[in-house]
Amino acid sequence: MGWLLLPLIAALVYWWDTSAAKDRARVLAKQQCEQQNLQLLDDTVALKKTRLKRNHKGHVVLLRQFMFEFSSDGEQRTLGELHLLGKKLTHVHLEVHRIH
Repeated sequence: MGWLLLPLIAALVYWWDTSAAKDRARVLAKQQCEQQNLQLLDDTVALKKTRLKRNHKGHVVLLRQFMFEFSSDGEQRTLGELHLLGKKLTHVHLEVHRIH
């Protein structure tokens, strides 16, 4: 019976960890936008991709790629992307946008 619960527990832990990572990604995306006088649209991020990758210590952790939309003028939507390796921000990319 215990072995039957293992996949359920693993799924719950993954869901909980992914929810926490998404919350962190939203905060980081908002900070990146504010630093560049941009507006994070819809106050949300979307998980694009998850895979396993080694961190700087050689431990295998989850690399999560999140997408978000931002605007420099409040009208035009532009894509942004950020990567979390475990809990660490490792990459931010903002597509070309108008500067006001």
